[in-house]
Parts: sequence; structure tokens; C-alpha cells
Amino acid sequence: MHTFVQDLRYGIRMLVKSPGVSIVAVLALALGIGANTAIFSSVNAFIFRPLPVPEPDQLVRTFEITDDRGTAEEISYPDFVDYRDQNTVLEGIAAESMVQAAISDQKQNEVIWGQVVSGNYFDVLRVKPIMGRTFAADEDKTPGAAAVVVLGHGLWQRRFAADPNIVGKTIELNGRPYDVIGIAPPSFKGTKFGLLLDFWAPMMMVEELDHSPHVLTSRHSHWMNAIARLKPGVSRDQAAAAMTGIAQRLNQTYPNDRTSGTRVKVTTEQDGRWGDASLVMKSGSAIAMAIVGLILLIACANVANLLLARAASRRKEMGVRLALGASRSRLIRQLLTEGLLLSVLGGGFGLLLAYWVTALMQGFIPVMPYTIVSDFFALDTRALWFTLVVSLLSGVVFGLAPAWHASNPQLVPILKGDANTGVKGKRRRLTLRHSLVVAQVTMSLVVLVCGGLFIKSFRHALLMDAGFTGKGILLVSLNPQLVGYDDEQAKNFFRQITDRVAGLPGVEAASVAGLIPLGDSSNSNGPILKEGETLAPGSPGRNIMYNVVGPGHFKTLQIPLISGRDFDDRDRKGAQRVIIVNERMAQMLWPEENAIGKRVFIGTGSRDAIEVIGVARTGKYRTLAEDPKPYFYSPMAQRAATGMTVMVRTTNDPGSLVGAIRKEVQKIDPRIPLSSIKTMTEHLTWALWGPNMAATLALAFGVVALLLSAVGLYSVMAYVVSQRTREVGIRMALGAQRRDVLRLIASQGMRLALIGVLIGFALSLALARVLSSVLIGVSAYDLTTFVVVPLLLAVVAFIACLIPARRATKVNPLVALRYE
Repeated sequence: MHTFVQDLRYGIRMLVKSPGVSIVAVLALALGIGANTAIFSSVNAFIFRPLPVPEPDQLVRTFEITDDRGTAEEISYPDFVDYRDQNTVLEGIAAESMVQAAISDQKQNEVIWGQVVSGNYFDVLRVKPIMGRTFAADEDKTPGAAAVVVLGHGLWQRRFAADPNIVGKTIELNGRPYDVIGIAPPSFKGTKFGLLLDFWAPMMMVEELDHSPHVLTSRHSHWMNAIARLKPGVSRDQAAAAMTGIAQRLNQTYPNDRTSGTRVKVTTEQDGRWGDASLVMKSGSAIAMAIVGLILLIACANVANLLLARAASRRKEMGVRLALGASRSRLIRQLLTEGLLLSVLGGGFGLLLAYWVTALMQGFIPVMPYTIVSDFFALDTRALWFTLVVSLLSGVVFGLAPAWHASNPQLVPILKGDANTGVKGKRRRLTLRHSLVVAQVTMSLVVLVCGGLFIKSFRHALLMDAGFTGKGILLVSLNPQLVGYDDEQAKNFFRQITDRVAGLPGVEAASVAGLIPLGDSSNSNGPILKEGETLAPGSPGRNIMYNVVGPGHFKTLQIPLISGRDFDDRDRKGAQRVIIVNERMAQMLWPEENAIGKRVFIGTGSRDAIEVIGVARTGKYRTLAEDPKPYFYSPMAQRAATGMTVMVRTTNDPGSLVGAIRKEVQKIDPRIPLSSIKTMTEHLTWALWGPNMAATLALAFGVVALLLSAVGLYSVMAYVVSQRTREVGIRMALGAQRRDVLRLIASQGMRLALIGVLIGFALSLALARVLSSVLIGVSAYDLTTFVVVPLLLAVVAFIACLIPARRATKVNPLVALRYE
């Protein structure tokens, strides 16, 4: 310990003695470590961070898998009951589903989001309320009988001013009184990761809260997610095998309600929380970590070069210490201690940088109808440990090679005073420095290529034609059924509000829709059968996404109708059922034919023919990266209208209409709350947030990589010039011109840079295939990126070489000859 303290003190003195080298090294490491910590914090938030519950590593998510549909994220309630009651490998399996509710009291009505959950939900998660209790067994049996609610800590504070006597009181949700039985702890936000949920109600209340009849009895209604806790000693594979056995029995018992061959997949809670998006999340996270890992390696190479340069000035010191009896291992330990000091300082400043970057990343979170956890990207204990480990590893990575070489000088030349030439392995040391420069340039090119591709991807996403025009549109979500309207009353309300809003000054068009394009949800119907078509035995048929819209929808969003007509008053309840299909659906069902007048059926036993009255242009419906998909629109008058979004196109500022729309709603019914008020531009941040964040961070990291490489190349060439001062003087004394010296020095650096560019180019081509899964509308082998980026890096490298080379041309031959 005493020796370590000595090394520490001496290391601090050496860092203070060379402040320039120390500051540059600390800044380089701060950039590398800070970037890694920030990206790790975001990856941790999405993928690694467990739910804040006891023993989260025992939590799993279960999914049904069918050969025809792949992984089904949601299950039916009757199937859940069978899984819950028949399983022998799980401590418990709970069900959950998100719902919204209108909360009414003396304050302004608002829409809040929560979950309906099975009665064992909190028991499976082992979450204890800070006040009151959770659900009792009898509250999980009879539909509509248990009007009780557990409030989220945030809602309790925000809406009820943290009333200590709230338990036992009654609040009104969707016009019905609910007894408050408990308050969730502040750390628990729910099991929809990243969202701040406001309440939890028993699953038995779903039909009242969500106005979805028969969902508790129908095995065809797949609408719940399942989360479970493994029994001690049971693996996920064992649980999957046992649950699949239950699924097979259900397949045989209910052959008309379940797809044959359905089995069960069991994943960790983290792997299953994002469903089908998990693979994209993991791919994007791996690419992001790889990019910042390269930046850290560039920083380490930079610092290693700086330490090699400083070691050259300490050769005499090392030689004297060896001559006095110091062992080589003792010198290596001393030099590694100095490197670790630099890495710890760099880690400290990197942590501050990461704190700032994560706060910046929070600003990228898109506008959503839900409340996002405010500290989603915040640095937690896991991120702090990551920073410490990366800092210490960095100290070893960049400190070991300089320490090894600096601790092995030739003693005789050193003791004779020839500190510049009497070093064993000088040629190797120069080769090491050159190799580090090549590695920096190589890694920089890879980072810059990734950055260029992400920037082009984001630019393409911004300019992509999504099939509609979003500029000048205001979106306001309304759900009159939350306050007791039935379906016909809700449709009448939407007709009234659309007519009133369409008459407001500056409004060009107004309509309603169940789904907003490029939102976070979708509906699908099926199997869709053409007239005269029959479904092959065992085939699931076509399931096609759809939207329920009001008249004027296509005019409001400026979606071109290729043929046919829009919905109007003819398309009322009881009249011939109609739909409008997109081009992709028309081509899929009736290739080379006119789709207008064709008829389809939804469901194998349906006798209710639906006529196609229009063909709309194919657009983007869920994501910008999706391939063209079949899609159809149903008129609101002929389908259920649970909750709709009013869409208003205006020539003025869309936000200026909010007050007028609120007044019109209050004239009809002041109980109906407005929610998710936003412009279409704000809504599109959901579709663009991933590409936007990737492009912004890629640009920032690319600049950092370019800067670090330029500094690294400059430092090496500056060192080369200092070592070749005498040689340059002799050359100039013998008649060499300044341009000859300039070419000599600059060409040496450019050779290193070009080798790095060639290796980096090859690596970038090899990695391009990995990037293709996360790019939008851009080839991973984009020619422009693969030409411009190497040229840019070559130009920067040339400038970094030119500055020391110009300095070499100013050497006075007489001074250089007297140098030693």
C-alpha cells in the first residue's frame, strides 16, 4: 500500500509537470468515455434496466407462437386463465393491458392512462403499496363488480396533492365511482416500460373501462400481455416446454378457436418488453455501442501516442532508475499508475459529459399520448459502474504498451548522455506509434461512414413521401364513450364536432379517424376473402390492416384517390357496407383488374359482402421503413367508433385552433375531455425520433472521431519532426529545397493515413450489411458516402500532416547541426 501511495504521488507530480500532454489526454479520454457512458445509459434504459421490483431476474414474458403468424404478442383472457391455472413451473402468471379513462372531479376533466390487470398482478411482481392494499381474490372473479383502483404515485401527487387520507375515498373514472384501495410506490411506474402509468384496475372492469364487450369470454380476442415469475430452479426452456404442453391441450380442446400448432415462447422480461421490435432495438443498440467503442479506442490510441512521446523525454530518468537497481516491473507499475490517473480523470469528466448528453437525449423523446418517465435516460448505478470499469480498462489499454517500451532503454547510451539515440527497440517504438495512427484513421473512417449513412437515412426519412401531407394539421383525440356514450351516440357526437370545426375560420377541411398514420398502434381484420374465394383448410388467410375514418378524411390528409369516391352520407348504417382500399391491396386481390365494385368478405362464415368504392394511394401506416402494405378504410358510420382523433387542416397556425375546438366540444358536452392535442408535425416525431437521434449522435461522434484522429496524426508528425531536426538541417545544408522537405515529411504522414483509409474502407464494406436493418431508404453501400467520407478524412489528414511539415521547412540548418 505504501508503494502504491508513492507511485500515486509521483504520478500526480509527473502529470502536473507536463500539463499540456495531461490536459489533451484527459480531454480525449473524457470524450471517449463520456460517449460510451451516454450510449450505454440509453441502451441500459431500453434493454438492460430491470423493472424496479424484487428479484427482477426471475421475471419472464410469455408469448404464443404460431407457424403462420410467428410470435403473437397478445393472448386472450380465457387462454390466460387456462395457462394461469394449469401451469406448474411458474410462481404466478399475470395479465395486463393498457386502458385510458376520463377522470372527473371539481378540477378540469382529463384523460389518464393505466392498466387493467389480473388480481395477482402485484403479487407476481412482489410490489407492495406505500398506502392501503392491492387487489383481493374476490375482485378478480365477477365482471363489472369490483370498482376499485390502485393509484400511481405520480397521479396521487399531481391530481390529489398527495392527500394522506386518499385511501378509502372515491374517484370518478369514466363516469363511475371507484374506491381507492392503495397507492403504488414511487419507483413503480407500471410494466409498460418507459411509460408513467396513473392507475391500475382489476381485469374484471375492462369492459366498462375500455367499452370492449365479450373480451373476457372470447378466445378470438387477443388483447392482453402476460408477465410471469419462474419458480426457483426452473429454467426458461423448462417453462416454455411445460407451457407449450398446456397450449397443445388447448389446441385440441378448442380447435375452432385456436390455430393448430400454437406453442409458447418464454423470454426474459427485458427481451420481451418490446415484442417484435426487440430485434431492431438490439441491432440498433449493438451498432451504437460499437461506434462509441471505436471512439474510445481512437481516444486510447491518441493517449498512447502522447505517452510514447512523453516517454521519449524520460529515457534518461528510466535509465538512471534502472542503473540504481529498480526492476522493470517496478517502472511499469509506476507508468501504469500514471496512466490510470489519466483514465480516472478522463472518466470523471466523461461522466459530466455523459450527464449532459443523456439530458440532451431526453429531448429526442417523441410527442406521445402517454406520459414518458422523466428520467428515462438518466445515469443509474449500472451506468456508474460501467464508467468506472471502462475508465480503468482504458488506463490499462493505452498505458501498457508505452510503459512496456519506456521501461526498457539501453543503459550504456543513456548513461553516456545519448538519450535520443541510445534506446533499444527505437525502430519498434516508431512502428508502434505508426500502427496506432493507422488504427485511429481506420476506426475513424468506420465511424464516419456509419455517421454518413445515418445522416442520409434521416434526411431520406424527412423527405420521404408517406402518402399524405401533414403540414398545417391539428390533431385532437376525443373519446365520448369514456363518459358513458354508446356507439351511436359517439358517432353522432363526432359528426357534430366535425361539422362545427369545419366551419371555424381558417379551416380548410376536417374529419375523424380511429388511427393516425405513422402512430404506435394498428388494427387488422381477417381473414379477408374475395367474392367466390374459399379458405384452404388450416390456412389463416389474409389479415389486413385497416382504419375507421369519417367523410373528408382523404381531403383533410390530402391522400390522393386514384379511382372511385370518398365516403359520404350514402354510407350509413344499414346500407351496403363499403370500404376504400389502397393500391397495394387492389393489386394483391385483383391484379390487372379494376377494383371498383369488387366485393370482399371479412371472416370465413361472413355473408355480409363489402363493396370497394374507392382506391387510395398506398402510403406509410406504421413505420417509415415498412414495405408497401395492403390497407383499407371503413366508414365510421358502419364500424364501431370507440375513440377517434379529430383532424383539422388549416391555413393558420394549427395550435391557434385548440381553444376554439375546446369551446365547441364543451357546447356539445362539457364532460368530454380533450387529449393528445398536437400538430401532425409533432406527431411525426414518433416516426422520426429513432432516425433523428441516430443522425444527431452519429454526426457528433463522427466529428469527435475526426478530431481525435487529426490530433493523433498531428502529434505523431510533430514528434517525427522533432526527432528528424538534425536530418532536415543536413538535407537543407546540402541544398534541399523547402518543398522537398515539405514533401518528405508530409508524405510520411499521408502514407500512414492512406493505409488507415484503405483498411477502414474494407471494414466499412464488411459492416455495411449489419447497418442495412436500421437504415431507411438508403443502401448500406451508398456510393456517395463511401466516396465522400474517405476523401474528407484524407483532406483532414493532409492538413494534420502539413502543419508539422511546414514547421520542418523553417528549420535553420546551422541551428539544426548544433542541435546535439
